[in-house]
Amino acid sequence: MKAIKLAKEKEILRSLAQSPAKTSPPPPPPPANDVEEVKPDERQSELVFFVGEEERFKMEDLLEAEADLQSQGLCSSLYKVKLKNNAVFAVKRLKKLQVSFEDFGETMSRIGNLGHPNILPLVGYNSTNEEKLLIYRYQSNGSLLTLQDNYAEGKRDFPWKLRISIAVGIAKGLNFIYHRSNDEEIIPHGNIKPSNILLNENEEPLISEYGFSKFLDPMRASLFNSNGYTAPEKSPSEQADVFSFGVILLEFLTGKTVEKSGLDLPRWVKSMVREEWTGEVFDKELTNVGIVWHISQRTGLALPEVVEKIEEVVHAQEDVSPSPISSVASGQQE
Repeated sequence: MKAIKLAKEKEILRSLAQSPAKTSPPPPPPPANDVEEVKPDERQSELVFFVGEEERFKMEDLLEAEADLQSQGLCSSLYKVKLKNNAVFAVKRLKKLQVSFEDFGETMSRIGNLGHPNILPLVGYNSTNEEKLLIYRYQSNGSLLTLQDNYAEGKRDFPWKLRISIAVGIAKGLNFIYHRSNDEEIIPHGNIKPSNILLNENEEPLISEYGFSKFLDPMRASLFNSNGYTAPEKSPSEQADVFSFGVILLEFLTGKTVEKSGLDLPRWVKSMVREEWTGEVFDKELTNVGIVWHISQRTGLALPEVVEKIEEVVHAQEDVSPSPISSVASGQQE
């Protein structure tokens, strides 16, 4: 069985790459009368990195690594890859993107140089016209969804302080995406949800899956955008991402998860509050929810205002906290 598993891993890795990495300059072109036209579907690149030499590797290293399929969808597959030097990476394989070779490389260069502590760093990429490989550092703490599931199953605590810390990090990452000071085109995220929020070794949030949603086939992309985090307008924008973030805040407040249940959480919360069943809405862990409740109900807020208001909660952590019911009641009267 072990031999079969290793064979499958090798087969997976060989399917990841279409060309070996090159370590020497290309040979000079042949005489003009012998030049063959290169067809668009034969375009391919070497591995391109955005990290120091100590983290770089060759395509041969990738082919010889252990690979474990983590997830698979219509347009992508995710692998946990362990190199011979024991370095562990997450490799995202994207298929049938609607993008030229040049546009993809330009966009990845922008993403690879973002350098924000709450956006998952892109280690490197490989690009052909048939498929793309995106390489990230593997995050052993998993995603926010993993944390929520473990909390729901009683396997761990999810204290209010940690929820607020994660909320602040997500808000800061989104604010950086939309409001950093440069003249480059803004690339919306378009798929904010707990499984796309990874947690580093300190349980700080890292926004993943950023930068390539605009290249996905709209017909295929609509399949995963029809979820409980998608704004009513169903088009990527700052306000759409704020809406998705608001749903995550509601999850923090209620202790419920949307991604697996398909629950329309905003509608459920509004119906419960309308009937004044606020004691049934909020998770038992919570205190001082008034400001976060206010933010979650105002998805039209601009991201700088969202960051400012959530940081008010952080600064108030040492204060005496009102009960969840009194906090919401005062918020509803405003």
